[in-house]
Amino acid sequence: MKKTLLVILADEAKYATLNNNLSDLHYSPDKIQRSFSLDEALSGSHNDIDLILADLSCLTPDISTALHALQKHFNDIPVIVLSDTDDKSTSINAIKHGAQDFLVNRSFDNAQLEKAISFAIERKGLTIKKEYAIREYKRHFENGPIPMWIIDAATMKFLIVNNAAVQKYGYSKEEFSAMTIKDIRPQEDVELMVKNFKSKKADFFDAGYWRHQNKNGEVFYAHVYSHTTQFANIDARLSFAIDVNEKVLMEKHNAELASHIQEQKEQLDNLLFSVGYAIWSRKADNLDIIYAYPNSAFYKLFGYTADEMIANKKLFFNNVHLDDRKTVYNSMQDAITKGSSEIIFRYAHLDGSIKTMKSKINLKKGSGNQPDTLTGVTCDISKEKQLTDTIRNTELNLLATINNTKDMIWSINSKLEIVFCNKSYQDSVYELAGVIRKPGDYVLGEWGSESFFNTRKKDYERALAGESFTIFVEEYYNGALLHTEISSNPIYDDEVNIVGVICIARDISEQKNQFVQIQRQNEKLREIAWIQSHKVRGPVASILGLASLFNYETNAHENNIEILEKLKIATNDLDMIIREVVDKTRYIDK
Repeated sequence: MKKTLLVILADEAKYATLNNNLSDLHYSPDKIQRSFSLDEALSGSHNDIDLILADLSCLTPDISTALHALQKHFNDIPVIVLSDTDDKSTSINAIKHGAQDFLVNRSFDNAQLEKAISFAIERKGLTIKKEYAIREYKRHFENGPIPMWIIDAATMKFLIVNNAAVQKYGYSKEEFSAMTIKDIRPQEDVELMVKNFKSKKADFFDAGYWRHQNKNGEVFYAHVYSHTTQFANIDARLSFAIDVNEKVLMEKHNAELASHIQEQKEQLDNLLFSVGYAIWSRKADNLDIIYAYPNSAFYKLFGYTADEMIANKKLFFNNVHLDDRKTVYNSMQDAITKGSSEIIFRYAHLDGSIKTMKSKINLKKGSGNQPDTLTGVTCDISKEKQLTDTIRNTELNLLATINNTKDMIWSINSKLEIVFCNKSYQDSVYELAGVIRKPGDYVLGEWGSESFFNTRKKDYERALAGESFTIFVEEYYNGALLHTEISSNPIYDDEVNIVGVICIARDISEQKNQFVQIQRQNEKLREIAWIQSHKVRGPVASILGLASLFNYETNAHENNIEILEKLKIATNDLDMIIREVVDKTRYIDK
């Protein structure tokens, strides 16, 4: 199919000749459009033009300006310049400024004209494609999201950079043109970078991760790819710099975390290897053991290694005490239904000993939220069990001792509610009020006098305020005077807060009566002592004085009789005093 031509030619004779040539080449009139001047061609309405034949005489004021105007107006439609003379400089100038060919009027035949037209259209099409490809390449290079540049392979100097590089590094394109790739690296990395740059000989290579530095001095990691190329007849390298700073920092962070996790795992392994806990997992559907932590605990606890336990899935259940097997099985079923369980059971160790074990079991669910595995921790609590039994027996013995003492012992909380009371307390209250007191009851019941009630309430309040004290209470009961000693002491919790009061009450009526008797005895003894020191002294002194006056000579009978009479009187006085002492002594004996 013939192309549509635009002929710019004013001379009628030359146009007639050219039109004949085109007719011979089967160009119909509708395929040929004519303008008499350049201005007419540029201002006229011409559609679907495939090629322009322009006479040199119409390309004014100069050929370069005219050709540029035509290419701009007609969107790069190929132009063949027609000239009356074969001037070499003119033809070169025409080709230089966009003409596809240069023909001399009347010197070409039809074949040459057709060939020139065909080649001009073909060359222009290729040129347009090439220019389009170049423009697209430049567009992609300039507007690509990844920083890119072309550098001189010999000097490392930037030849061209794209917009992403300008934005990422902060330098203008003019600033880049005066820099080398060494200027966007931290100073301490330049030597290694240059060595690596010079060692790369392949056309394309992955330069790896490098530290880059922007205009503000901020350092970041970039993954650099590069390949050799030619730019403006210079051996060059095109490079891509992908920002991987977050990735590298994350990888470093992950590496640190992995190292920390590995360190923690090793510490945990060391810890678990040394402690006496057996860690295991079982399938939830059939309870087969599928994992056992390979520490020494399995051998110590069960008499078998973890591998032996996994290899022989019946070892564990076969060695559980016969009376506890159902309990162990039910505990595992509870973990499946409830999520967790705890069990204490007896186990026959390979060495013949019976150990008391404790297991804590947790359920792990799988896909569809269905029971998947049971994870458990088992430890030997034989010594704990023995110690617990000892403590329990000690508690029972202590409780028996407390309940068998005659002293009343009870404790209350801050609300004056009974927390604990022994049997003696319960019996005493029952005897007084006919009720059996128990934990949770209000301590001040309906017994005793109102004054006793008020006094005891104040005593509890004193103890709850932090005071320890002892009081003595006298109350008549069934016509008898009762004497009671009550000690009250505050109870503290672990944080030294007062949470209650402990009381001990003792019936001291007998001791009180004995004390009164002793006081009375002491009074009589004091009276006896007074008699001995005062009344006895007179008669004894008289007797001693008269005895010293007694005359032992033969003729002293008259005087001695008088003395003896007085001795008799003094002796009778002494006898009366002794009788009084004896009477008081008998009172004391009673």
